[in-house]
Amino acid sequence: EAIKMYEKAARKRKGFAEAYNNMAFCYLELKNFEKAQENLELSVKFQPDNFNCIKYLGRACFLNKKYAEAKKYYDDAQKLDAVDPELLCFVAELRSLGKDDKGALELYNQVLIERPEYALASLQRGLLKYKLKQYSYAIKDMEIGLKLYKYKRIEDDVYTKLAQAKFEIADFKGAIQVFDTLVKRNPKNEFARPYRGASKIEVNDFSAAINDLEEAIKINPKSHVAYNFKGTAKAGMKQYLEALKDFDQAIKIKFDYPSTYVNRAAVKMASKDRKGACEDLNKADQLGSSVAYKLIQQYCGGTDY
Repeated sequence: EAIKMYEKAARKRKGFAEAYNNMAFCYLELKNFEKAQENLELSVKFQPDNFNCIKYLGRACFLNKKYAEAKKYYDDAQKLDAVDPELLCFVAELRSLGKDDKGALELYNQVLIERPEYALASLQRGLLKYKLKQYSYAIKDMEIGLKLYKYKRIEDDVYTKLAQAKFEIADFKGAIQVFDTLVKRNPKNEFARPYRGASKIEVNDFSAAINDLEEAIKINPKSHVAYNFKGTAKAGMKQYLEALKDFDQAIKIKFDYPSTYVNRAAVKMASKDRKGACEDLNKADQLGSSVAYKLIQQYCGGTDY
């Protein structure tokens, strides 16, 4: 509706840059980056020295995956204002995409030295540290950014990476809380459901984990990951026969997933099927499992199995 009003204004007043600017912002909200770029190009045509027009034209190009154009407009904008914090964050994001993570971090640090409570810089630096597998630092930055944003207008991807980072550092209760947010946003989230279940397994809440994993399977009946975790949860409850059925189904869906063989081996070993367990561990080792070889040395030495 706003776009219709701005179009009317632009028709009435020739060269009305502000109308094209505002139309572009609406299109950005609608994730129509092509139309956003088109309107910002008109805006810059009528106001070639307008810093915000040039900056957001660069942003529209970036979101439209036209990275060379984005760099050009960011460079032009920096000639007008070299220290604008939002622009520096945009440039840092482009640098990181170009694999200049060090340069990106330098820019985020520069912004946060001058403005320690600048939400965008905190959040994006956290996402970059997640990419660099600096999980503890990533969590700190992302949580500061979320707080500064007052938890409003946050993309699911941020919560997903925050949950994954907490999972990686074994903060499983913290991970569950973040996955809760994702599931509340979308009960059919194909990532959050199984990995919340996996987090619940780690805190020995096997029954709740199974509930999550059954929901995950309803969402995606071909999720080998969900079946694998479900088998692990059932094994935690010593329901070994049922666990084996889930592992078998996971392998039927994806036969080259080493984790499932390792987990099935543990259940077979608990069921006194040492030969079957060692066969599974050897298969996992062939598929590149990082833990299977050590388990083979520990449990499958000799030739009597």
